[in-house]
Order: sequence, then structure tokens, then C-alpha cells
Amino acid sequence: MASLYISTQTYAEFQEQVSETWDLDPEYTLRDVEYIGGRWTGVFTDNNVDQVNAYNETADFATLRLEIQERWDEGKGYNLIDIDYIDDKWIAVFDNSSPLTTGYDISADLDEFAVDVRDRWDEGYGGLTNVEYANGYWFSIFDRGIENSSYRITDSLTGLEEVIQTQEEEGFDLVGVEYAEETWVGVFNDSLASTSAYSITSDRGEFNQDLAEFTEAGYDLIDFERVDKQWIGVYEKTNSDLAELERTDALGREANQIIIDYTPAINIPTPGSYF
Repeated sequence: MASLYISTQTYAEFQEQVSETWDLDPEYTLRDVEYIGGRWTGVFTDNNVDQVNAYNETADFATLRLEIQERWDEGKGYNLIDIDYIDDKWIAVFDNSSPLTTGYDISADLDEFAVDVRDRWDEGYGGLTNVEYANGYWFSIFDRGIENSSYRITDSLTGLEEVIQTQEEEGFDLVGVEYAEETWVGVFNDSLASTSAYSITSDRGEFNQDLAEFTEAGYDLIDFERVDKQWIGVYEKTNSDLAELERTDALGREANQIIIDYTPAINIPTPGSYF
């Protein structure tokens, strides 16, 4: 396994570098899009398979919501893995895995976010896989192919490190970090098929050094944040065969898919569920 990231000044340059990275051999999958230090940043992992993924970009969320649904309706397994709002653009990233198992919630604040996540868990959507803060809204992405997950909210980086340790002791690995509104959110999954690690560095050079060391050890960079001068990288090492068995087992107990009849009246997100 290997991972890399790209960083560009403009969106046009980002589009060009994404295309160039997809053309590499072995093939890379775009996992995460961030705006780090005023630069468009994309995180890629090498999945060693013929898997071309996709992303959509729109100027308003109403259009993006429809394009997400179109991806789902294509029947090609375009599962949603990331949503962000950068430089007046909405971005949705999809992997290309089957079957279709993902959905997302939009919450107006963290109190509503907590209720929405609990509702999804009660309905059998155990896998919270990603949390993003975009244009004033909290987005939570779920995957029915993951059975157990958790999240923790804290007001400091030190507090985040403490909850990461506590979660590890309870068998949950860190899979994502989001910082917004002076709040840290850590996302955790319970999986025997993967192990995770993270690093905190004070500049890009140290971050790149850690990335090289983790890559050499077989870890993929799956998420990262930059807050002030702190660079936080989240890494994962996966046993692909065991991960597929876990996913098949989780889907065998999946809840009925939720279908929401929703017609947006304005071009901003409306809190709700989209499955």
C-alpha cells in the first residue's frame, strides 16, 4: 500500500493534478479533499486494484445533492466518502465499490448532529465514517458495510489525544479528524481488519517525513487537518481480505435503506437525511 497527497494554488491546477495522479501506475484513489493553508489538497491511496473513483464539483448544494443521487443511480457503486465546501465550490468524492452502502446527514449544529448520528445508529447504520464541516453545516457520512463506530467531541488538541487513547483502549481506531468552530471531532471505527495511527507535527517538512515513514511501514494516509501550525495526519493499515469479510458480515445485518423524498427550495443545505 502507498499514499500521497497533492497541493495546488488553484482549482484548475488541482483538477489537472488529480487527472495526472489517476493516470499513474499503480492506480490511486482520491480519498479526501481539503483546503490547507490556502491550497487545494487531495489525499490519494493506492488500492492495487483497477478502481477509478470520481468527484463532482458544483456552485450550489442543491445541484450537488442531485449529482450525488445521480451517481448512486448509475449502479456503478459510487459510494460517497467525502463532502466539502472550498472557495465557493461544493465538492463530493466517491469511491467505486459495490454494493452501494453509503448515505449522509446534514446537521445545523453539533446538538443536532448528535441526535442525527444516534438516529442512524438506532436504524442499523453502524458505520459513521466521516464528519465534515462545510459552509456552516455538519455533514456526517455513514456506511452500512461497517458495523460499529463512534465519535468524540473535545475543545482542544490535547483533549483529542486523550480521547484517541481512550477509544483505542476500547478497541476503536481513529479514522478521521475534523476541526471547526473551536471544536475537534474524532471519528472511530471498530474493525479487526485495520489498525490506525496518527501524527502531530509543527510544519510541512515534519509532516512529509512522518508520511514517508508511515508509508514505508505499510500505512495509508486517509485524512489530515492543519490547524494553526499543527499538522495532524491519520493513517491506516488494512488487511483487505479480512476487511471484505467484515463488510460482507455487516451487510448481512443491514437495515432497510432509508429513502427521503426531498426537493430543495434554496441553494444551501437543508438539514436532513439522504440515504
